Amino acid sequence: MMNTVALRRRGPRQRLRDAARLWRLGRRDPRLGWLLLDNLITTLGASFTLIALPFLVMRLTGHALDLGLTATLEALPSLAFLFAFRGFLDRADPARVLWCCRALYVAINAALAATTWFGLITIELIYLLALIGGLVWAVAYPAGRACFGLYIRKGLLPAGNAVFAVASSLATMALPMLAGSLILSADGERGLAIAFAIDAVCVAASLPLIAAVRRRGPVRRRMTDARDDDAAEAVDQIAVAAPTSAIPRSYYLYLLSSTVLVFGPVQILLPVLLVQRHDTRYLWIYLAQFAGIFAAAGLSAPGVPPSMSAVLRKIVLCWVVAAFAYGLLAWGAYTAAQPWWPLSSALLAFGLLAGASNYYGIQSLSWLQRSADARCMGREMTWFSAATMGAMPLATLATGAMIDRLHWAQTAQALAWSILGVALLALLHLPSLRQNKAPGTRVPGAA
Repeated sequence: MMNTVALRRRGPRQRLRDAARLWRLGRRDPRLGWLLLDNLITTLGASFTLIALPFLVMRLTGHALDLGLTATLEALPSLAFLFAFRGFLDRADPARVLWCCRALYVAINAALAATTWFGLITIELIYLLALIGGLVWAVAYPAGRACFGLYIRKGLLPAGNAVFAVASSLATMALPMLAGSLILSADGERGLAIAFAIDAVCVAASLPLIAAVRRRGPVRRRMTDARDDDAAEAVDQIAVAAPTSAIPRSYYLYLLSSTVLVFGPVQILLPVLLVQRHDTRYLWIYLAQFAGIFAAAGLSAPGVPPSMSAVLRKIVLCWVVAAFAYGLLAWGAYTAAQPWWPLSSALLAFGLLAGASNYYGIQSLSWLQRSADARCMGREMTWFSAATMGAMPLATLATGAMIDRLHWAQTAQALAWSILGVALLALLHLPSLRQNKAPGTRVPGAA
Protein backbone atom coordinates (compact mmCIF):
# COMPACT_ATOMS: atom_id res chain seq x y z
CA MET A 1 0.00 0.00 0.00
CA MET A 2 1.36 3.42 -0.91
CA ASN A 3 2.53 5.61 1.95
CA THR A 4 2.23 9.36 2.29
CA VAL A 5 5.81 10.09 1.21
CA ALA A 6 5.33 8.16 -2.01
CA LEU A 7 2.18 10.10 -2.74
CA ARG A 8 4.10 13.36 -2.55
CA ARG A 9 6.76 12.07 -4.97
CA ARG A 10 4.45 11.15 -7.77
CA GLY A 11 5.37 13.26 -10.77
CA PRO A 12 3.54 14.19 -13.98
CA ARG A 13 4.72 11.05 -15.78
CA GLN A 14 3.37 8.78 -13.08
CA ARG A 15 0.07 10.66 -13.12
CA LEU A 16 -0.14 10.19 -16.89
CA ARG A 17 0.52 6.46 -16.45
CA ASP A 18 -2.20 6.33 -13.82
CA ALA A 19 -4.61 8.09 -16.18
CA ALA A 20 -3.74 5.66 -18.99
CA ARG A 21 -4.28 2.71 -16.65
CA LEU A 22 -7.62 4.16 -15.59
CA TRP A 23 -8.61 4.49 -19.26
CA ARG A 24 -7.63 0.88 -20.07
CA LEU A 25 -9.49 -0.52 -17.09
CA GLY A 26 -12.48 1.65 -17.94
CA ARG A 27 -12.59 0.18 -21.44
CA ARG A 28 -12.46 -3.39 -20.10
CA ASP A 29 -14.93 -2.76 -17.31
CA PRO A 30 -17.66 -0.29 -18.34
CA ARG A 31 -19.13 0.05 -14.83
CA LEU A 32 -16.94 3.03 -13.99
CA GLY A 33 -17.89 4.74 -17.25
CA TRP A 34 -21.58 4.07 -16.68
CA LEU A 35 -21.46 5.46 -13.15
CA LEU A 36 -19.47 8.46 -14.36
CA LEU A 37 -22.02 9.18 -17.10
CA ASP A 38 -24.84 8.71 -14.58
CA ASN A 39 -23.17 11.18 -12.23
CA LEU A 40 -22.66 13.69 -15.03
CA ILE A 41 -26.25 13.48 -16.30
CA THR A 42 -27.85 13.83 -12.87
CA THR A 43 -25.49 16.66 -11.95
CA LEU A 44 -26.52 18.48 -15.12
CA GLY A 45 -30.12 18.41 -13.99
CA ALA A 46 -29.38 19.16 -10.35
CA SER A 47 -27.44 22.26 -11.39
CA PHE A 48 -30.63 23.84 -12.67
CA THR A 49 -32.53 23.10 -9.46
CA LEU A 50 -29.56 24.33 -7.44
CA ILE A 51 -30.15 27.81 -8.87
CA ALA A 52 -33.91 27.73 -9.45
CA LEU A 53 -35.07 26.62 -5.99
CA PRO A 54 -33.36 29.41 -3.98
CA PHE A 55 -34.68 32.01 -6.44
CA LEU A 56 -38.18 30.56 -6.13
CA VAL A 57 -38.11 30.57 -2.32
CA MET A 58 -36.68 34.08 -2.12
CA ARG A 59 -39.27 35.37 -4.63
CA LEU A 60 -42.09 33.85 -2.60
CA THR A 61 -41.01 35.00 0.88
CA GLY A 62 -37.83 37.07 0.66
CA HIS A 63 -36.37 35.50 3.84
CA ALA A 64 -33.08 33.59 3.99
CA LEU A 65 -34.44 31.61 6.93
CA ASP A 66 -37.11 30.08 4.65
CA LEU A 67 -34.35 29.02 2.28
CA GLY A 68 -32.54 27.40 5.20
CA LEU A 69 -35.75 25.66 6.30
CA THR A 70 -36.25 24.26 2.79
CA ALA A 71 -32.73 22.83 2.79
CA THR A 72 -33.38 21.46 6.28
CA LEU A 73 -36.46 19.56 5.16
CA GLU A 74 -34.45 18.09 2.29
CA ALA A 75 -31.62 16.85 4.49
CA LEU A 76 -33.24 16.06 7.85
CA PRO A 77 -34.54 12.58 6.89
CA SER A 78 -30.95 11.36 6.56
CA LEU A 79 -30.62 11.46 10.34
CA ALA A 80 -33.85 9.53 10.82
CA PHE A 81 -32.68 6.95 8.29
CA LEU A 82 -29.43 6.49 10.21
CA PHE A 83 -31.13 5.64 13.48
CA ALA A 84 -34.18 3.76 12.16
CA PHE A 85 -32.79 1.79 9.19
CA ARG A 86 -29.05 1.53 9.80
CA GLY A 87 -28.69 -1.98 8.36
CA PHE A 88 -31.10 -1.60 5.45
CA LEU A 89 -28.48 -1.09 2.73
CA ASP A 90 -26.43 -4.01 4.08
CA ARG A 91 -29.35 -6.30 3.20
CA ALA A 92 -30.66 -4.67 0.02
CA ASP A 93 -29.02 -4.30 -3.38
CA PRO A 94 -27.86 -0.63 -3.40
CA ALA A 95 -28.06 -0.39 -7.20
CA ARG A 96 -31.69 -1.47 -7.20
CA VAL A 97 -32.49 0.91 -4.34
CA LEU A 98 -30.80 3.75 -6.22
CA TRP A 99 -32.84 3.04 -9.37
CA CYS A 100 -36.12 3.18 -7.43
CA CYS A 101 -35.11 6.44 -5.75
CA ARG A 102 -34.24 8.01 -9.08
CA ALA A 103 -37.66 7.07 -10.45
CA LEU A 104 -39.29 8.84 -7.50
CA TYR A 105 -37.12 11.88 -8.16
CA VAL A 106 -38.53 12.14 -11.67
CA ALA A 107 -42.05 12.39 -10.24
CA ILE A 108 -41.04 14.98 -7.61
CA ASN A 109 -39.25 17.24 -10.09
CA ALA A 110 -42.09 16.94 -12.59
CA ALA A 111 -44.60 18.00 -9.92
CA LEU A 112 -42.44 20.97 -8.96
CA ALA A 113 -42.11 22.03 -12.60
CA ALA A 114 -45.84 21.73 -13.31
CA THR A 115 -47.01 23.65 -10.24
CA THR A 116 -44.48 26.41 -10.89
CA TRP A 117 -45.43 26.71 -14.56
CA PHE A 118 -49.15 27.06 -13.82
CA GLY A 119 -48.66 29.44 -10.89
CA LEU A 120 -49.87 26.98 -8.26
CA ILE A 121 -46.66 26.86 -6.26
CA THR A 122 -46.67 28.03 -2.63
CA ILE A 123 -44.06 27.97 0.10
CA GLU A 124 -46.05 25.27 1.88
CA LEU A 125 -45.99 23.08 -1.23
CA ILE A 126 -42.24 23.66 -1.53
CA TYR A 127 -41.84 22.48 2.06
CA LEU A 128 -43.87 19.34 1.30
CA LEU A 129 -41.94 18.48 -1.87
CA ALA A 130 -38.67 19.21 -0.08
CA LEU A 131 -39.60 16.79 2.69
CA ILE A 132 -40.60 14.05 0.24
CA GLY A 133 -37.44 14.65 -1.76
CA GLY A 134 -35.44 14.51 1.46
CA LEU A 135 -36.92 11.13 2.33
CA VAL A 136 -35.90 9.80 -1.08
CA TRP A 137 -32.46 11.40 -0.87
CA ALA A 138 -31.87 9.88 2.58
CA VAL A 139 -31.91 6.47 0.88
CA ALA A 140 -30.46 7.41 -2.53
CA TYR A 141 -27.33 9.17 -1.28
CA PRO A 142 -25.83 6.30 0.77
CA ALA A 143 -27.03 3.81 -1.85
CA GLY A 144 -25.08 5.67 -4.54
CA ARG A 145 -21.96 5.81 -2.38
CA ALA A 146 -22.30 2.10 -1.56
CA CYS A 147 -22.63 1.31 -5.28
CA PHE A 148 -19.37 3.06 -6.01
CA GLY A 149 -17.62 1.21 -3.19
CA LEU A 150 -18.96 -2.20 -4.24
CA TYR A 151 -19.02 -1.95 -8.04
CA ILE A 152 -15.64 -0.21 -8.61
CA ARG A 153 -12.22 -1.75 -8.02
CA LYS A 154 -10.51 -0.46 -4.88
CA GLY A 155 -7.45 0.75 -6.75
CA LEU A 156 -9.62 3.01 -8.90
CA LEU A 157 -11.57 4.63 -6.07
CA PRO A 158 -9.38 7.75 -5.52
CA ALA A 159 -8.96 8.41 -9.24
CA GLY A 160 -12.62 7.62 -9.88
CA ASN A 161 -13.79 10.00 -7.16
CA ALA A 162 -11.47 12.67 -8.57
CA VAL A 163 -12.91 12.21 -12.07
CA PHE A 164 -16.39 12.38 -10.57
CA ALA A 165 -15.50 15.66 -8.86
CA VAL A 166 -14.15 17.23 -12.06
CA ALA A 167 -17.12 16.08 -14.14
CA SER A 168 -19.56 17.31 -11.53
CA SER A 169 -17.79 20.63 -11.21
CA LEU A 170 -17.82 21.10 -14.97
CA ALA A 171 -21.58 20.62 -14.94
CA THR A 172 -22.09 22.78 -11.86
CA MET A 173 -19.97 25.52 -13.43
CA ALA A 174 -21.53 25.75 -16.88
CA LEU A 175 -25.17 24.98 -16.19
CA PRO A 176 -25.73 27.23 -13.16
CA MET A 177 -24.40 30.10 -15.28
CA LEU A 178 -26.86 29.13 -18.01
CA ALA A 179 -29.67 28.55 -15.54
CA GLY A 180 -28.92 31.78 -13.71
CA SER A 181 -28.99 33.76 -16.93
CA LEU A 182 -32.28 32.08 -17.86
CA ILE A 183 -33.85 32.84 -14.49
CA LEU A 184 -32.62 36.44 -14.26
CA SER A 185 -33.86 37.23 -17.77
CA ALA A 186 -37.19 35.37 -17.57
CA ASP A 187 -40.45 37.02 -16.63
CA GLY A 188 -42.49 35.40 -13.89
CA GLU A 189 -41.86 31.81 -12.92
CA ARG A 190 -41.64 30.21 -16.38
CA GLY A 191 -37.84 30.11 -16.35
CA LEU A 192 -37.88 28.39 -12.96
CA ALA A 193 -40.38 25.80 -14.20
CA ILE A 194 -38.20 25.00 -17.21
CA ALA A 195 -35.21 24.52 -14.91
CA PHE A 196 -37.11 22.01 -12.77
CA ALA A 197 -38.32 20.17 -15.90
CA ILE A 198 -34.74 19.83 -17.17
CA ASP A 199 -33.79 18.22 -13.88
CA ALA A 200 -36.63 15.69 -14.21
CA VAL A 201 -35.57 14.75 -17.75
CA CYS A 202 -31.93 14.28 -16.72
CA VAL A 203 -32.83 12.01 -13.82
CA ALA A 204 -35.03 9.94 -16.10
CA ALA A 205 -32.14 9.54 -18.55
CA SER A 206 -29.96 8.07 -15.79
CA LEU A 207 -32.27 5.12 -15.09
CA PRO A 208 -30.96 2.86 -17.91
CA LEU A 209 -27.38 3.41 -16.74
CA ILE A 210 -28.13 2.28 -13.19
CA ALA A 211 -29.93 -0.77 -14.57
CA ALA A 212 -26.88 -1.66 -16.69
CA VAL A 213 -24.55 -1.39 -13.69
CA ARG A 214 -26.79 -3.66 -11.66
CA ARG A 215 -26.90 -6.29 -14.40
CA ARG A 216 -23.11 -6.32 -14.53
CA GLY A 217 -22.85 -7.12 -10.82
CA PRO A 218 -20.54 -5.89 -8.03
CA VAL A 219 -16.76 -6.26 -7.89
CA ARG A 220 -16.56 -6.71 -4.13
CA ARG A 221 -18.83 -9.46 -2.87
CA ARG A 222 -20.27 -9.02 0.59
CA MET A 223 -20.45 -12.74 1.28
CA THR A 224 -18.50 -15.37 -0.61
CA ASP A 225 -19.12 -19.06 -0.98
CA ALA A 226 -22.50 -18.76 0.74
CA ARG A 227 -26.02 -19.33 -0.37
CA ASP A 228 -28.40 -16.38 -0.48
CA ASP A 229 -30.29 -17.38 2.66
CA ASP A 230 -27.07 -18.01 4.60
CA ALA A 231 -25.66 -14.69 3.39
CA ALA A 232 -28.79 -12.83 4.47
CA GLU A 233 -28.62 -14.41 7.91
CA ALA A 234 -24.94 -13.50 8.29
CA VAL A 235 -25.58 -9.91 7.22
CA ASP A 236 -28.36 -9.66 9.78
CA GLN A 237 -25.92 -10.76 12.48
CA ILE A 238 -23.38 -8.17 11.34
CA ALA A 239 -26.03 -5.47 11.32
CA VAL A 240 -26.88 -6.22 14.94
CA ALA A 241 -23.25 -6.20 16.01
CA ALA A 242 -22.68 -2.48 15.40
CA PRO A 243 -19.70 -2.14 17.75
CA THR A 244 -17.62 -4.47 15.54
CA SER A 245 -17.43 -1.83 12.79
CA ALA A 246 -13.81 -1.02 11.94
CA ILE A 247 -14.43 2.69 11.26
CA PRO A 248 -14.14 4.76 14.46
CA ARG A 249 -17.06 7.08 15.08
CA SER A 250 -14.63 9.93 15.74
CA TYR A 251 -13.99 9.90 11.99
CA TYR A 252 -17.60 10.89 11.36
CA LEU A 253 -17.29 13.64 13.98
CA TYR A 254 -14.73 15.35 11.76
CA LEU A 255 -17.06 14.96 8.77
CA LEU A 256 -19.92 16.38 10.85
CA SER A 257 -17.86 19.43 11.77
CA SER A 258 -16.90 19.91 8.12
CA THR A 259 -20.55 19.91 7.09
CA VAL A 260 -22.07 22.03 9.83
CA LEU A 261 -19.42 24.68 10.28
CA VAL A 262 -17.00 24.68 7.37
CA PHE A 263 -18.58 23.85 4.01
CA GLY A 264 -22.33 23.62 4.66
CA PRO A 265 -22.86 27.39 5.06
CA VAL A 266 -21.86 27.90 1.42
CA GLN A 267 -25.22 26.38 0.42
CA ILE A 268 -26.92 29.48 1.85
CA LEU A 269 -24.25 32.16 1.55
CA LEU A 270 -23.80 31.80 -2.22
CA PRO A 271 -27.46 31.93 -3.35
CA VAL A 272 -28.20 34.78 -0.93
CA LEU A 273 -25.24 36.70 -2.35
CA LEU A 274 -26.48 36.13 -5.91
CA VAL A 275 -29.96 37.33 -4.99
CA GLN A 276 -28.65 40.38 -3.13
CA ARG A 277 -26.24 41.48 -5.85
CA HIS A 278 -28.58 40.64 -8.74
CA ASP A 279 -25.58 41.00 -11.03
CA THR A 280 -24.81 38.43 -13.74
CA ARG A 281 -21.08 39.00 -13.23
CA TYR A 282 -21.33 37.10 -9.95
CA LEU A 283 -22.28 33.98 -11.88
CA TRP A 284 -18.57 33.78 -12.70
CA ILE A 285 -18.25 32.41 -9.17
CA TYR A 286 -19.12 29.03 -10.66
CA LEU A 287 -16.12 29.31 -12.97
CA ALA A 288 -13.93 30.05 -9.95
CA GLN A 289 -15.42 27.04 -8.18
CA PHE A 290 -14.59 24.82 -11.15
CA ALA A 291 -10.98 26.00 -11.08
CA GLY A 292 -10.76 25.14 -7.40
CA ILE A 293 -12.37 21.73 -7.87
CA PHE A 294 -10.13 20.91 -10.83
CA ALA A 295 -7.04 21.69 -8.77
CA ALA A 296 -8.36 19.63 -5.85
CA ALA A 297 -9.07 16.66 -8.12
CA GLY A 298 -5.53 16.73 -9.48
CA LEU A 299 -4.11 16.72 -5.96
CA SER A 300 -6.39 13.88 -4.84
CA ALA A 301 -6.19 11.57 -7.86
CA PRO A 302 -2.89 9.80 -6.96
CA GLY A 303 -4.40 8.21 -3.87
CA VAL A 304 -5.17 8.53 -0.18
CA PRO A 305 -2.92 7.79 2.81
CA PRO A 306 -3.60 4.48 4.58
CA SER A 307 -4.01 5.85 8.10
CA MET A 308 -7.02 7.70 9.42
CA SER A 309 -4.93 10.28 11.25
CA ALA A 310 -3.18 11.28 8.00
CA VAL A 311 -6.53 11.80 6.27
CA LEU A 312 -7.84 13.84 9.20
CA ARG A 313 -4.78 16.09 9.10
CA LYS A 314 -5.64 16.87 5.49
CA ILE A 315 -9.21 17.64 6.51
CA VAL A 316 -8.03 20.10 9.18
CA LEU A 317 -5.82 21.79 6.58
CA CYS A 318 -8.93 22.23 4.40
CA TRP A 319 -10.63 23.88 7.39
CA VAL A 320 -7.85 26.46 7.63
CA VAL A 321 -8.18 27.25 3.92
CA ALA A 322 -11.94 27.65 4.36
CA ALA A 323 -11.46 30.04 7.30
CA PHE A 324 -9.21 32.21 5.14
CA ALA A 325 -11.86 32.18 2.38
CA TYR A 326 -14.64 33.28 4.74
CA GLY A 327 -12.37 36.07 5.95
CA LEU A 328 -11.99 37.21 2.34
CA LEU A 329 -15.76 37.20 1.88
CA ALA A 330 -16.25 39.32 4.99
CA TRP A 331 -13.55 41.76 3.90
CA GLY A 332 -15.11 42.06 0.44
CA ALA A 333 -18.55 42.71 1.91
CA TYR A 334 -17.23 45.40 4.25
CA THR A 335 -15.53 47.17 1.32
CA ALA A 336 -18.55 47.03 -0.99
CA ALA A 337 -17.95 50.63 -2.07
CA GLN A 338 -14.84 49.58 -3.99
CA PRO A 339 -15.62 49.06 -7.69
CA TRP A 340 -13.59 45.85 -8.15
CA TRP A 341 -12.70 44.27 -4.80
CA PRO A 342 -16.10 42.75 -3.76
CA LEU A 343 -16.38 40.69 -6.96
CA SER A 344 -12.68 39.75 -7.00
CA SER A 345 -12.71 38.64 -3.37
CA ALA A 346 -15.88 36.61 -3.94
CA LEU A 347 -14.34 34.82 -6.92
CA LEU A 348 -11.17 33.97 -4.99
CA ALA A 349 -12.99 33.00 -1.80
CA PHE A 350 -15.58 30.71 -3.38
CA GLY A 351 -12.86 29.15 -5.54
CA LEU A 352 -10.86 28.33 -2.42
CA LEU A 353 -13.95 26.99 -0.66
CA ALA A 354 -14.81 24.75 -3.60
CA GLY A 355 -11.27 23.43 -3.85
CA ALA A 356 -10.97 22.75 -0.13
CA SER A 357 -14.42 21.17 0.01
CA ASN A 358 -13.76 18.79 -2.87
CA TYR A 359 -10.28 17.85 -1.71
CA TYR A 360 -11.75 17.03 1.69
CA GLY A 361 -14.63 15.15 0.08
CA ILE A 362 -12.47 13.04 -2.25
CA GLN A 363 -9.96 12.15 0.45
CA SER A 364 -12.51 11.33 3.16
CA LEU A 365 -14.85 9.33 0.90
CA SER A 366 -12.08 7.43 -0.88
CA TRP A 367 -10.46 6.42 2.40
CA LEU A 368 -13.80 5.28 3.77
CA GLN A 369 -14.67 3.26 0.66
CA ARG A 370 -11.27 1.56 0.72
CA SER A 371 -11.23 0.86 4.46
CA ALA A 372 -14.83 -0.18 5.13
CA ASP A 373 -15.69 -3.87 5.31
CA ALA A 374 -17.64 -4.81 2.17
CA ARG A 375 -20.20 -6.59 4.35
CA CYS A 376 -20.94 -3.32 6.19
CA MET A 377 -20.51 -0.93 3.27
CA GLY A 378 -24.16 0.13 3.38
CA ARG A 379 -24.00 0.86 7.10
CA GLU A 380 -20.82 2.95 6.77
CA MET A 381 -22.22 4.89 3.83
CA THR A 382 -25.35 5.57 5.89
CA TRP A 383 -23.15 7.04 8.62
CA PHE A 384 -21.34 9.04 5.95
CA SER A 385 -24.64 10.32 4.60
CA ALA A 386 -25.84 11.35 8.06
CA ALA A 387 -22.58 13.19 8.83
CA THR A 388 -22.62 15.03 5.50
CA MET A 389 -26.03 15.46 3.89
CA GLY A 390 -27.96 14.62 7.06
CA ALA A 391 -26.15 17.32 9.03
CA MET A 392 -26.79 19.95 6.38
CA PRO A 393 -29.98 21.18 8.14
CA LEU A 394 -27.91 22.44 11.05
CA ALA A 395 -25.69 24.39 8.68
CA THR A 396 -28.46 25.83 6.54
CA LEU A 397 -30.75 26.78 9.42
CA ALA A 398 -27.96 28.35 11.45
CA THR A 399 -26.56 30.22 8.45
CA GLY A 400 -29.97 31.48 7.35
CA ALA A 401 -30.76 32.70 10.88
CA MET A 402 -27.35 34.37 11.18
CA ILE A 403 -27.80 36.20 7.87
CA ASP A 404 -31.22 37.49 8.93
CA ARG A 405 -29.88 38.61 12.32
CA LEU A 406 -26.24 39.58 11.70
CA HIS A 407 -26.34 40.28 7.95
CA TRP A 408 -24.12 38.66 5.34
CA ALA A 409 -20.70 40.16 6.15
CA GLN A 410 -20.86 39.50 9.89
CA THR A 411 -21.95 35.92 9.21
CA ALA A 412 -18.89 35.25 7.05
CA GLN A 413 -16.64 36.81 9.69
CA ALA A 414 -18.16 34.72 12.49
CA LEU A 415 -17.69 31.55 10.44
CA ALA A 416 -14.00 32.32 9.86
CA TRP A 417 -13.22 32.70 13.56
CA SER A 418 -15.33 29.68 14.55
CA ILE A 419 -13.57 27.42 12.05
CA LEU A 420 -10.14 28.49 13.33
CA GLY A 421 -11.24 27.66 16.87
CA VAL A 422 -12.44 24.17 15.91
CA ALA A 423 -9.26 23.56 13.89
CA LEU A 424 -7.20 24.36 16.99
CA LEU A 425 -9.17 21.79 18.99
CA ALA A 426 -8.64 19.22 16.24
CA LEU A 427 -4.88 19.81 16.28
CA LEU A 428 -4.92 18.99 19.99
CA HIS A 429 -6.85 15.77 19.31
CA LEU A 430 -4.91 14.38 16.33
CA PRO A 431 -1.75 13.32 18.26
CA SER A 432 -3.84 10.90 20.31
CA LEU A 433 -4.96 9.16 17.10
CA ARG A 434 -1.37 8.63 15.99
CA GLN A 435 -0.43 7.20 19.37
CA ASN A 436 -3.44 4.88 19.56
CA LYS A 437 -3.24 3.79 15.90
CA ALA A 438 -6.97 4.15 15.31
CA PRO A 439 -8.54 1.23 13.47
CA GLY A 440 -9.37 1.49 9.82
CA THR A 441 -5.90 1.14 8.36
CA ARG A 442 -6.35 -2.57 7.95
CA VAL A 443 -9.86 -3.92 7.79
CA PRO A 444 -10.76 -7.60 7.60
CA GLY A 445 -12.88 -8.38 4.57
CA ALA A 446 -12.09 -5.08 2.85
CA ALA A 447 -9.55 -6.45 0.43
